[in-house]
Amino acid sequence: MKNAHIRVLVILAILSLVGIIGSQVFWLNRAIEQQDQVFNHNVQAALRNVVESLCEANGKDFPSVNPIEQVSGNYFIVRTNDRIDLANLEYLISAEIKKRAISQDFEYGVYDCQNDQMVYAENVKLDRIPTAEILPVLQNEEYYFGVYFPEKSKSLMAGFDLWKFTTSITIVLILFFGYALFVILRQKRLSEVQRDFINNVSHELKTPLATLSLATHSLAEKSKDDNRYVSIIQSEVERLQKNVEDILHASLIETKTDFVKEPIELKSYFEELIKELKNQYASRMISWQLDLDVQKTILSNKVLLENIIRNLVDNAVKYGGKQIRIHLIQDHKKTHLSISDNGKGIPPVYQKKIFNKFFRVPDEQHQHNEKGFGLGLHIVKSAVSKLGGKVDLNSKQGTGSTFIITLPNG
Repeated sequence: MKNAHIRVLVILAILSLVGIIGSQVFWLNRAIEQQDQVFNHNVQAALRNVVESLCEANGKDFPSVNPIEQVSGNYFIVRTNDRIDLANLEYLISAEIKKRAISQDFEYGVYDCQNDQMVYAENVKLDRIPTAEILPVLQNEEYYFGVYFPEKSKSLMAGFDLWKFTTSITIVLILFFGYALFVILRQKRLSEVQRDFINNVSHELKTPLATLSLATHSLAEKSKDDNRYVSIIQSEVERLQKNVEDILHASLIETKTDFVKEPIELKSYFEELIKELKNQYASRMISWQLDLDVQKTILSNKVLLENIIRNLVDNAVKYGGKQIRIHLIQDHKKTHLSISDNGKGIPPVYQKKIFNKFFRVPDEQHQHNEKGFGLGLHIVKSAVSKLGGKVDLNSKQGTGSTFIITLPNG
């Protein structure tokens, strides 16, 4: 995965998580605020009814100024400035609170208006069974009282179990994202180390292989009478050179992004390339058929095109192809290239995997009798992709395969 792709992935993931967390926090705060407003409204309405009942019991009118003041989020003061019957007060507060579906316990205290000193306080449990409790009688004429809800915050949050669940899921997602990002970056580092190692090893092998190839040619010229062992050495050197070239080409195509395109006259280019291939596979007694129905030039890359053709032909020869047909045709926008062989074909179960890196089609005994690293068709797929085209396969087991490549003309 490229650095730019990883950066985009990380940025999008971070933005998504920030958006999810931000929206959750926003709506959670809105929901809590609404719940708080509803609670405050219900408490104030309940206390207003308590004041009305107390005024009615004392034979006075309801105060012209609102006697209810919310001092804090869970504490309310009611300035009745009148006589208070403690037994009646506790009953009225409990009844009005229960009427508005408030299930919280509360504390209340009664204060003397003259010195603001508390004269009585009680902690009320709404679920307790009322008892015949003897309460003191307040002698003064002016009192006010306050009501305190100690469990208000806990009660408000108790109604948000779904929010707690989604928050937990979000935290798990964040942890999973962090772990996935760590794995991706570590895998990327390992991939870079592996790629650098392969490139270094391949380059280090090229020089001694070239030297060996030159030496075997010299030996072959000097020992014309009996060059059987020299031929073996030369064949193995060529095979090693082919494997090293495959590794280098695969690495180059995967990592390089700026392949220069140039106008290519396809007919002469293919005729020259097929001539080289005929000489390369002369000992295989292969029948060649070349159909070049092209007039236009194509804007492409010669190195990538050569890699495509050579690997497809090599794959056809490797798996039994004795008749190879190369057909090239153009329309006003695209160039269509097909390479067919009469080899043993590719079983349907493997046809979706053949372009995977290092994949090789096994035989009936699930063995790999043909030599190689499984890079040829992967190079073809990568090269076609770099040229902006696509590659398709039409293969039937026992009757051969046809690879169809479509490339843009410009």
